[in-house]
Amino acid sequence: MAKLTIKDVARHAGVQPSTVSRAINNHPDINADTKARILQSIRDLGYIPDRAAKNFRTRKMRSISLLLPMTGSDFYNRLINSIDETLEDYDYDAGIFPLLSERRLSRYQDPSALPYHTDGLVFASLNPSHLYESLFTIQGLPAVVLDIITPDFDNVTVNNELGGHLAGKHLQERPAQTFVINVEERFHTPFASGVFAERLKGFRAAQQEAGLDFPDSQVFTSEFTLDSARDAARKVLDLREGNINVFTTCDFFAYGLLEEVKLAGLTLGEEVRVVGFDDEKQAQSLGLTTLRQPVEEMGRMVTRLLMDRIQDPELPIRSVQFKPELQVRRTT
Repeated sequence: MAKLTIKDVARHAGVQPSTVSRAINNHPDINADTKARILQSIRDLGYIPDRAAKNFRTRKMRSISLLLPMTGSDFYNRLINSIDETLEDYDYDAGIFPLLSERRLSRYQDPSALPYHTDGLVFASLNPSHLYESLFTIQGLPAVVLDIITPDFDNVTVNNELGGHLAGKHLQERPAQTFVINVEERFHTPFASGVFAERLKGFRAAQQEAGLDFPDSQVFTSEFTLDSARDAARKVLDLREGNINVFTTCDFFAYGLLEEVKLAGLTLGEEVRVVGFDDEKQAQSLGLTTLRQPVEEMGRMVTRLLMDRIQDPELPIRSVQFKPELQVRRTT
């Protein structure tokens, strides 16, 4: 079968090859309907843009691109270090591409954008199927997804639902008024991974199994900022009728709660018991009971899966899931 060319796409869409090129490269002077028709032709034909095809054939870049929502957090710092260290075994390097905003995401819809001048892609806490207007942007490039189970790509996850369940069972060992402070995820945006909803789901399941009532009014959502987390913590403490148990779906939110508990003059581990999720280094120094994510192991696994995929693109899709481990410390 002859290799598809941009001329084949143009013929299928009823336009000139130059128009197809402008559509692929997100050129601003192309009609929206025409662009949509061209993208549909690309999907129908299974056309791979030349840039991706060239990289895929030659594999001469000896680099991979890591796309992630942001940098600077303990989780992503540890992940980046783990991936980079593992790549040394393959004599490869990593380019780091934090999306940070819809504006940058829009730039990355262009198949010729810098992240795709590479041999493979790692998507951390991002689902490619939701990220792009069309997956043709990354066609021809091996890819692995971290934090999200997907049937379309190799993926590495931690069992977040199990982690929430373990948190619930642990707090039930000393029954008390119970609350959750959860990360507010915008589920209809490309940046929503769903991990926090899974943690809450597991916690709710533990309550249900124990025959405990757990209404929505005991769940407080917070934006991913310390001020917002502390505001949610104050709301929880205002509702306290005695000793309380609190599950925060990330360690970062637990830090805000610990500060508010200290300001309120309450006894941590007695009047207020707290379980977080992540097991960051700061959590260890603060004595926070939390669920440990094996971030370094996950980083090594996602790198190995990607290198396998680069070497053999025909491998079946693989899904690897790690179990979180409860680390009991002084906050419970």
